[in-house]
Amino acid sequence: MNTRFVSAQKGAIFACALTILGALHPSEAVEAAGLFAYQSQGGRAISLFLRGDTLNDGFNGMSVVIKPDGGAAFANVNPGLTAGVPRQAGQAFTYRNRALDFDPLDPEAPGVGKGWTILSPINSASEISFAGGPLGKQINTATEPRSELFLANLYLIPGTTFSAQLTLVNGVDTVFTQGFSLPLIPLTELPPLPEVPEPSSAALLVTAGLAAVVAQRHRMSRV
Repeated sequence: MNTRFVSAQKGAIFACALTILGALHPSEAVEAAGLFAYQSQGGRAISLFLRGDTLNDGFNGMSVVIKPDGGAAFANVNPGLTAGVPRQAGQAFTYRNRALDFDPLDPEAPGVGKGWTILSPINSASEISFAGGPLGKQINTATEPRSELFLANLYLIPGTTFSAQLTLVNGVDTVFTQGFSLPLIPLTELPPLPEVPEPSSAALLVTAGLAAVVAQRHRMSRV
């Protein structure tokens, strides 16, 4: 089992991943695909992200299965939406990232969703899991903040640990598998969840444009 730390933002932010299957050498960690974990809420919330790196555009589907260890349970299980909008990472709940299958043209949050097809989602105290991907497209996490795609948020009862299994596929071929477990350290020693950067002016213009398109579509539908 390897623990990997990735530095960013002048070395102040680190990402930690533990690889059991498809293990990577420490020297390869900066350019390694797999799961990365960050803590928030005083170490009780763990947010899992997918980094594609050299596998970007080389897979079109994925699955992840996350279970608490030893018969424990995740706390504050939530559908992952607040006021109809997907929750961001780091909140005091357990949920999968609903932005993955959220409509990118939804008028409540235009541009937030990715429009993936999600299969067999399980959102319970004993398991968070789902499979899916964007129909007819490849997956590339390079466009995400820190090049990491948010997958799930786990809110833990103190003393709880968990294990996860990640699988990346391209068509019928499995291109990557990874087993992930929390390190045996206080969770507050995991890297803190980085703040999402403020959107650029260009991004704001794109969002405003999407909102205008949605509004125009609704007006035309009423004529």
